[in-house]
Amino acid sequence: MKDKENKDLKKEKEKITIKNKELLTDIGEEVKDAYLSYAMSVIIGRALPDARDGLKPVHRRVLYAMSKLGNTSDKPYKKSARIVGETLGKYHPHGDTAVYDTIVRMAQDFSCRYPLIDGQGNFGSVDGDAAAAMRYCVTGDTLLLSDKGIIPIGEISNEKECDIDLKILNYEGKKKKAVKFFNSGKHKTIKITTEQGYELRGTYNHPVLCWEVNKFGVPGFTWKLLEDINKNDYVLLSREPSLFSSKDLDLTKYIPNNKRYKDVELPRKMNKSLAFLLGAIVSEGSFHQKQISFNNKDLDFYNKIKNIIKEQFKGIKLYEREIKGDCREISIYQQQVVEFLKNIGLEDTTSENKIIPFSVLLSRKDTVREYLKGLFEGDGSIVVHKDKRHRGRVIELVYNSKSQELIRQLKILLLNFGIVTTFPYKDKRSDCYKLLISGVENIKRFKEEIGFFSSKKQARLLEIDSINGNRMSKTDYIPFLSAYLRKNYKNEFIKKHNFDRYNNLRRYKDELGGYLQGTDKNLIEWLLEHNIFFNKIKNVEKLREEDVYSIRVDSKCHSFVANGFINHNTEIRMSKIAEELLADINKETVNFTPNFDGSLEEPEVLPSKIPNLLINGTSGIAVGMATNIPPHNLKEIIDGIALMIDDPEVSVDKLMSVVKGPDFPTGGIICGTEGIRSAYRAGKGTIKLQAQVFTEGLTGDNKGERSNPRLIIKELPYQVNKANLVEEIANLVQDKKIPEITSLRDESDRNGMRVVIELKKNSNVDIVLNNLYKHTKMRISFGINLLAIDHGRPRILNLREIIKCFLDHRKDVVEKRTRYDLRKAKERAHILEGLKIALSNIDEVVQIIKKSKNVNIAHSKLKSRFGLSDIQAQAILDMKLQRLTSLETEKILEEYLELIKRIAYLEDILQNEKKMMLLIKEELLDLKEKYGDERRTMIIEDVGEHNIEDFIAEEDIVITYTQDGYLKRLPLSTYRSQRRGGKGKIGMTTKTEDFVDQLFVTTNLHDILFFTNKGNVYKRRAYQIPEGGRTSRGVAIVNLLGIDKEEHITTLIPIKSNELEESKENKENNEKYLFMATKKGKIKKVPLSSFSNLRNVGIIALRLLPEDELVGVRLAENQEDVVLTSRLGRSIRFSGNLIRSMGRSALGVKGMIFSSQDYLININLVEPDSEKDLLLITEGGYAKRTSLKEFRRFKRQGSRGMMSIKLTKEKGEVIAVKVVDEGDEIVLISQQGIVIRVPVEEIHKTGRYSQGVKVMNLAPEDKVASVALISSERADLN
Repeated sequence: MKDKENKDLKKEKEKITIKNKELLTDIGEEVKDAYLSYAMSVIIGRALPDARDGLKPVHRRVLYAMSKLGNTSDKPYKKSARIVGETLGKYHPHGDTAVYDTIVRMAQDFSCRYPLIDGQGNFGSVDGDAAAAMRYCVTGDTLLLSDKGIIPIGEISNEKECDIDLKILNYEGKKKKAVKFFNSGKHKTIKITTEQGYELRGTYNHPVLCWEVNKFGVPGFTWKLLEDINKNDYVLLSREPSLFSSKDLDLTKYIPNNKRYKDVELPRKMNKSLAFLLGAIVSEGSFHQKQISFNNKDLDFYNKIKNIIKEQFKGIKLYEREIKGDCREISIYQQQVVEFLKNIGLEDTTSENKIIPFSVLLSRKDTVREYLKGLFEGDGSIVVHKDKRHRGRVIELVYNSKSQELIRQLKILLLNFGIVTTFPYKDKRSDCYKLLISGVENIKRFKEEIGFFSSKKQARLLEIDSINGNRMSKTDYIPFLSAYLRKNYKNEFIKKHNFDRYNNLRRYKDELGGYLQGTDKNLIEWLLEHNIFFNKIKNVEKLREEDVYSIRVDSKCHSFVANGFINHNTEIRMSKIAEELLADINKETVNFTPNFDGSLEEPEVLPSKIPNLLINGTSGIAVGMATNIPPHNLKEIIDGIALMIDDPEVSVDKLMSVVKGPDFPTGGIICGTEGIRSAYRAGKGTIKLQAQVFTEGLTGDNKGERSNPRLIIKELPYQVNKANLVEEIANLVQDKKIPEITSLRDESDRNGMRVVIELKKNSNVDIVLNNLYKHTKMRISFGINLLAIDHGRPRILNLREIIKCFLDHRKDVVEKRTRYDLRKAKERAHILEGLKIALSNIDEVVQIIKKSKNVNIAHSKLKSRFGLSDIQAQAILDMKLQRLTSLETEKILEEYLELIKRIAYLEDILQNEKKMMLLIKEELLDLKEKYGDERRTMIIEDVGEHNIEDFIAEEDIVITYTQDGYLKRLPLSTYRSQRRGGKGKIGMTTKTEDFVDQLFVTTNLHDILFFTNKGNVYKRRAYQIPEGGRTSRGVAIVNLLGIDKEEHITTLIPIKSNELEESKENKENNEKYLFMATKKGKIKKVPLSSFSNLRNVGIIALRLLPEDELVGVRLAENQEDVVLTSRLGRSIRFSGNLIRSMGRSALGVKGMIFSSQDYLININLVEPDSEKDLLLITEGGYAKRTSLKEFRRFKRQGSRGMMSIKLTKEKGEVIAVKVVDEGDEIVLISQQGIVIRVPVEEIHKTGRYSQGVKVMNLAPEDKVASVALISSERADLN
């Protein structure tokens, strides 16, 4: 009963009431249906490509929109935003970011093997730099430098969009053509202001060129959007070269056309004198009651203006008077002249609203120069300050004006002369803005380019020549440059000089260039050539909406200079190969479907002459599935398709004889073919892809000397970010994982990729390269998943199926195209047949037409008389009289015969499938000839994962370790070659008190175990120990192993390369052991196999009690005895078999017990019947040698042992214990650094109870610090 109630309740909850009607539905089914509907819409409508044209819907819609706009490869570029808007508005309502990202990818030559869009501007880079925004503009008052003058960009045209013909400056100061103007309407704007007061207002995503330090510490250029610019960012301002109008402005159209005016002769062209006059009036003139007045105290200046007015306006009458302040005033009251001056840009306004007349901005440089001379003569001044630092004088030029806009324009105008000005400030006393020109370089430039009119001001200006030209500017410098050079070049010359000022950079250019690498040298040369002004951002301000404008620049970089800033743009058009995707689309070759709102139609698929799915590849993530199809070589794919046309049953393996594998746009190397075969057979596979690397510096220079080897990365695996890769390598170097790398730099430029990795002189290039492949994205795995939409459903396809899908599609397209062409040919032939009839009966036709009252009657009579159709009759009526000539008649007949042949040909194709396939093949082979290129990606046999040791030749080496913890490796041949010249010494440059503590011969492929006093053990292959010279100190062990400074090495144990592995596999047979002894007398026996999994990171060898430490470790070769010796001269000997085997974490057992003042100092292993001696050395310089046979075996360990030397106060305590032969030698080192070498044979052998003999004389306060043994086996190395 309860179950029934629950079911009823569940059904009740699942009822949905709509307008009082109940619909019963199962929620689970509803959710399932909704999810499937969503999943299929994503799969079909967004994420996966169609197997026929290889395009996702958004790609197809973009290309179709471009085609409809006529944005083809033979037409001018269009703004990216225009294409995005067209696509969004008509076909793809999913947001502009998705559409623009699609455009960007189709334009990237490092993403597409055959780019479908031809882009101009910044479309991203292999470094991961983002593409420029699609829509960016500046406000109308932005001053654009052009060959037509300095133009406010908003005044170029009144139209929304139009063609223009201007030359502008790009970021390198080169003249480029601007061919299009755009009014982009109202948008929100941002204003950026620099520390020197230069301003730019534009849309949030307007890009300008900036200067910053990248993540590798290298200063360089970068494009930043206005919305991403922050305070303290540096922007680039162009000041060289300048660009002015190529000619003075024609003033004819500005002459007033008013007959009432008295006839005054007006200038027809802007000229220097008129420009000087305008400058003077803007500074010292004013409008009053329809008159223009000018006054000044300087009679020379006043008379100059008076003469110019009379010269420029012949016949003019002037009004002059004296005014207070000892000034003279002249007034222009004749309205013809007043109106003319207003027409050419002299504003009738107050002082606060004055601007530079447009007629000046649109004139030649010489003319603009005279305007500035007149302007500065009026409101400009020169100030000389006292300054103790600079010969007592500092010169500044000042210009005063109440008009903020005039000051803004003046800054840009002066910058075009190469003169930088300061941030204008307002003088509260005069209520004027003050603009300063400071700095020796700027004032000298003003003197050379502009100057003053008055001799007094000019004389003061000339004083600049007596001021030191090497003074450092506070504002004109190159940020980050000196710090970068000093960090990367450890050189006294670079450390000594400052290179962030242009004057220093010019002075030391040649010497500096001798120290710099290629890219850094090129950067310095570029900076000196272009003399860029770097200015820090002071303020970023968000503003209201405003009309904004842009231009199209006909160049690759698409940059232009405006307001001094370097600006940027992007434009696109279809590439030539993309047009092959749309070929024949107007011939009813594909089905069309309504767009999203039903107002238009769009193609379901493109005709696609090219096999786009394979040649460009694609990737995408749908719901529960993903596709990742790599790009291929067009020539190979077409050869594969031709193979299938010739043999429809061709196998995948046979196709692979021509389709070698993926061919990535970035090149690289594919390692092995197994992943390719798997992908081509089953639709899924994984390939290894690695960078293309070359080596330099291995063969030596022309003097025969080898330089440091270099690895040069020329190509990267597909989709690997170069900047991130360089950072990855830099981190490995910083973490000392690849210590052979000494420097790393990216020298890539427009000519190609070049990442340089400098190595140490004797580095093994193969090892370094293998490590780079292993630890970075220089080698990646690329997963292939050939998933595409086939007949409306997602399918994983093999190579043969993809080619068949394309061929079936082409067959369908060609068939439809042929039927369309056939229909059109027949329709034309039908018309020509009518025309033939008319031409054969031309006189009668003409009479019928002439005698007919109207066209309809003529139409009807022609039909009935000659049996014509409506179309034929109409064609005759539409025929022009010129077609009646005999020549035209022949052309009609020829056309008809050609059409008959074409109809027969087209019908033959439709009736013969083999001929249709041959036609498809011919078209494909034409495309191969037209667009085919050579393979970029190499395919090599996979040699498997390289072991570093595959690259290392085994050789005998010597390992030395000093008392102070320095380690090195040397070839054994180093010592053997020394013997030819005499006995010599063990060479090593150490501190005076340091000496070799351990030395042994092994091979470079053997392992070395390092045991520390803290009970830890580390392992290194011998070749990992840096090779040193015979006299070098070696490397500090703390740096090699990364141990704490309080931790030190007590024992080094060489192990054969296979010994650890064999000990693990043969635990029961021939197991070897390590004996360990601690300061408190613990002993422990550990199987060597316990350390078989030891890696470079240390592990615990034994657990220690508090205040205990490991004093020694020995490797047991056979059934050996253990000899332990204490600080107070007691020793114990027992069989190693008494100690049971333990694990690494065990504490061990008692090996020896001591009195409270005593502790263990050494452990030795000896053969049971050994003939060797035990040598004990004391702090006081005494040594005692006793035969090991005198030390009886104890039946158990753990006792106090027996006395091995009698100690006195003079002798001191035991400092070292060695097992020696007669031919050995010992080296004693005192605390004061005294070293003595003593042959063992000179120390007489005595009994256990003897006191020993003096072997080293010491100063009263000195003691023996350490002892090294040079065994007779090592004598070969002496």
